[in-house]
Amino acid sequence: MKIATYNIRVDTDYDQKWQWSYREDHVLALINYHDWDIFCLQELRPNQLQSFNRLNNYHSFSAERDGDGTGEGLAIYYRKERYELIDSGFFWLSSTPEIPSIHEGSAYKRICVWCTLQDKVTKKESLILNTHLDNISESARYEGMKIILTRMKEKIENYPTFLLGDFNAEKTESVHQLILSHNFRSTKTESEQPHYGPNGSFQNFVYTTPWRDLEEIDYIYTNHGMIKTSGTLTDSCDCRYPSDHFPLEATIEF
Repeated sequence: MKIATYNIRVDTDYDQKWQWSYREDHVLALINYHDWDIFCLQELRPNQLQSFNRLNNYHSFSAERDGDGTGEGLAIYYRKERYELIDSGFFWLSSTPEIPSIHEGSAYKRICVWCTLQDKVTKKESLILNTHLDNISESARYEGMKIILTRMKEKIENYPTFLLGDFNAEKTESVHQLILSHNFRSTKTESEQPHYGPNGSFQNFVYTTPWRDLEEIDYIYTNHGMIKTSGTLTDSCDCRYPSDHFPLEATIEF
């Protein structure tokens, strides 16, 4: 399985001549080329979600955080000829996960989307969790992850699980110790081959940022299988990056 996480940068007028309409083709071309089996996206507005309908080889499950169908959201894409969707859902990272809500101290509402998929050939099933943790509060990030691990506990114990997303947390933050304490492993550090590319993934569209200065905030964790490869993909187009994040990918055998 080749799996990836990619924050594609929300469509905003702030980006002027590098907002989504200018970047769309580059992002889709990158995904088509790297040919992932499963990938998770963050920061999707409805018009961006429509753009991904051009990926004819994939089915998807998505949700948005405002609860009215117009906000920023998350999506899980899976190769339709290889996987069958068994179950799916989403919830808010708050004390009231079933309704649109915000954790105290958070900048925005935050959600987790999940799918259970079955490989049509091997019949093996797996659980995919995609999230985007809060950008201003370390406490909210920790508590948000605790909600994910608690709410999905039974499924995590019964399925090979892949936890992906933009955690907005450098590797020293306590949220990572929480994840590791639940028997997950980071693909960056546990890969059989050395991690390819920079450890960091957030470059804020600055093409000249040295690798050592990139923020390490995107992650793939798994509790099952052999992690064969891991890589941060620094694809660019005419001295520009398609998004302000690099995608992170891993190849996992299970």
